Formats: sequence, structure tokens, C-alpha cells
Amino acid sequence: MKKILILLVSMVSLEVMAQTAQKPVVMVVPEKAWCIQQGYTKDGSNVDYSKALLNNDVLNAVTRMGAIMADRGFPLKMLSATLDELKNEAALDMVMQSKSDGEITEDNLDQLLRVANADILVNIAFNHLNVGPRTQLEFRVTGVDAATQKSIIGNVGRSSASTAPISALVDESVSGFMDSFASQLMRHFQNTLSKGREGTIIFKIASDCPKNFESEVTLNGETGELADAIDYWLAEHAVNDNFTQLAKSRSRLAYEQVRFPLYGKGKFGGRQRGINAEGFIKPIGQFLSQFGLSISTTPIGIGKVYVILGGR
Repeated sequence: MKKILILLVSMVSLEVMAQTAQKPVVMVVPEKAWCIQQGYTKDGSNVDYSKALLNNDVLNAVTRMGAIMADRGFPLKMLSATLDELKNEAALDMVMQSKSDGEITEDNLDQLLRVANADILVNIAFNHLNVGPRTQLEFRVTGVDAATQKSIIGNVGRSSASTAPISALVDESVSGFMDSFASQLMRHFQNTLSKGREGTIIFKIASDCPKNFESEVTLNGETGELADAIDYWLAEHAVNDNFTQLAKSRSRLAYEQVRFPLYGKGKFGGRQRGINAEGFIKPIGQFLSQFGLSISTTPIGIGKVYVILGGR
């Protein structure tokens, strides 16, 4: 009887854990290269996702793929809703391009990622193959880390020749691999939860900044360069002290493979919230204030941020 009770408690515990296990937020988008190939662009290279969604096949494929991911328990950010949010940011590109000698630019995909704050992109692409009066769908699905835009997993499926609507053809073409695809996304997300999200942070010196990255500063009784002090802060706050200094000059300091947590505490109330690279680096402003410096930040997507140093 005791063994049975222990077994029942264990089963209930596993069920609770399964129900409360955190899953990555996904957003389904038509693949960038595919959109360019199909002509869904603004200038030949910058994807126009609004234009792509005007095609009923694209809209139906994105919608159906989103439903398939939602059926597997993944929280979903809708592409159409994110595009609506972006309509209010028409002036953002001009601000970014005019800052820091034009280095800071953000394309349409970066904007989508920043506004949606999704963990994983599910990229889709498809081709219609005519088989007499019927249509066969070749459907490609790729899971991409939203912060780094590195591919996690990809699969290609093909439906039978049919006169069925595209939503049904999508179901058939992905049915053979979707469970393993979803499992791989979950494994990647769990790994990111434990090791941190990977990001890029670029520091630059504004014209009113009283120091540069080679200026001497004193910290904890030791003297070193301002760049060394920034290294110290990153070592204290990056997950497992993981970051790589990519480049250093008097006016520019760049880091890549900066591992930062997916979640942090909000400023007011201390509630847990998802953070991007900008949310991770902003607290460095208080640290740098001891050297008479202030910062402004400009995010690019969710995994990259520019930090501009100025005077107080």
C-alpha cells in the first residue's frame, strides 16, 4: 500500500511539473531568404512581412503553423499583431541611423524580434508542385534562436498530391517530424535557461564623454582602464562569467557571446520578467556613474545592444 501511495504521489508530481514547465515563446514567420526570392521586399534585401501576409497562402501557412505550435503548448506571438505594433515606430530607423555615425541600423526582422521578444523563430518556406490538376506542397520548417539568429533545427516535408487547402497540406507535410522538432526546440530552450541567452554588446563613446576606453579609473582601490572596469562588471553579471571581448579601441568596445539570463526582476515591485540584451546591460549605468559617466542604449533585436557613453 505504501509503495502504491509513493507511486501515485510521484505521478502527480510529474504531472504538475509537466504542466508548469516553462516553454519558449515562439513566433512563426516566413523565412527571410524565401521572402526575398518571392519578391516580398522593400528594397530588394529588406523583407516586407506585411506584403508577404497579403498573400493568402502565406497567411494561411503562417496561421496553421502557429496553431500546430500552440497545440504542442508553446506560447505564441502573432506576426500580424507584432507588425501592427511596429506601425507606431516609423521614426525609429531615422533615430538609429543618425546615432553613432550611422553604425546602428536595424532591419525589419530585428524590429520584429525586439517588439515580439520571442525566444525562438519558427521560419517557414514552401513550394507548390503541380501534379496534374492537383497540388503537392513541399514545406520547410526551421527553428532559429531569436537572440543569435542561429539555426537550431530544420526539416523538410512533402504532402501528397491533393486538391485540399494549404492548411491541410501543411498538416500533412509536417506530421512526420513535428514532435521531434518541438522536442529539439525545448531542449535548446532548457539549455538556454541554464546557460543564459547569447548576446552582443557594443560600447561607444559620445562626443560629450569625458573619458575613453583607455582612460584610467580607480575601482576597489585598484587603477586600470575604463575597459577593464567594464570587463569587471560583465564578469560579475554574465551567466557563469561567459563573454568574449571582440574588439577594443579608444572609442569602441565590443563583446560577443555574452551570456545573460532570460529573466530578471522589474525595477518596481521586483517581479520576474523576460529581459533582452538591453535589459541586461542597463544596470551598468549606475556602476559607470561613479566615473562621471552616463549611458544611453539602443537595442537591435533582442540579442544585441549599443551602449553610448556620455558625461553626466
